[in-house]
Amino acid sequence: MRLIIAACLAALAATPAFAQIEQRQLPRPDGSTVDFSVDTPAAPIDGVLILAQGSGCQPTRHNANLAIVRQAFPGYIAVMVEKYGVAPDAAIADGFTDCPAAFHAGHTVAQRVADYVAVLAALQLTPGTPLVLFGGSEGGLAVAMLAQQASPTATILLSSATGIPFADMVLSTVPPEGHATIEAGFAAARADPRGTTLFAGSSHRFWADILDRIPADYMAHSATPFLIVQGGRDTSSPVAAARATSDRFAAAGSCNLTYWEFPALDHGMKAPDGTSRLPDIAAAIAGWVAGIGGDAGNC
Repeated sequence: MRLIIAACLAALAATPAFAQIEQRQLPRPDGSTVDFSVDTPAAPIDGVLILAQGSGCQPTRHNANLAIVRQAFPGYIAVMVEKYGVAPDAAIADGFTDCPAAFHAGHTVAQRVADYVAVLAALQLTPGTPLVLFGGSEGGLAVAMLAQQASPTATILLSSATGIPFADMVLSTVPPEGHATIEAGFAAARADPRGTTLFAGSSHRFWADILDRIPADYMAHSATPFLIVQGGRDTSSPVAAARATSDRFAAAGSCNLTYWEFPALDHGMKAPDGTSRLPDIAAAIAGWVAGIGGDAGNC
């Protein structure tokens, strides 16, 4: 069930010609707007690719990793959704210390999933259109939850701690002497689930929503083929949490999970010398998606 890949992977194909990216908006029930982009290739359409970014509040156009994954799927319409309170042209430099107040007031993973559901409904996809979900880090939790509702063709989670509660994942990255402070912050968030008070850079609302979520719980209720991509040197989403999901699927006899572990890579798929392996991995992911219906699973 646990696959360790050590060999080099094929390089990305040449960059295709894309039409101009279209910016769209949808109203939310609370009067705010969902901003999202639709990048349609000039070539015949292979499907739709939802790209979900990780933590922080930078607009998706600044996310180099999403751009790399997008290039690996040249025939797909690529859709990227901004987080609550983030405009696509927002002048956000750091993405953590300079987030707008509206972001902290409304951003949660549950809100992200609701936004993706609304966007997919607005796209009015033709029945049978291939739909691929990709999420990195926090985005992995979002697409794990979305897969349960959207019935995608495939779902990819990269550098996402999938097998344990989010609170436990955070604690596992903190030295023991810091646990009391972190747990006190968690308790404050649970007592103030709609609050905008910040703890560790995120609002009480965000923490209260995410602390007890386990991506694998949602994955277990979806028949989509899942691919987990994990780095062995990941200190943000520890490898043990990803392995826990692999073990859980194996124990249940489920055949819709593929697990790739790269021992030398970190959270961003970088090698110890700083070289990014993400372009190669993105190409391999695209190949795995193309093989769905063949031997992409583990049984």
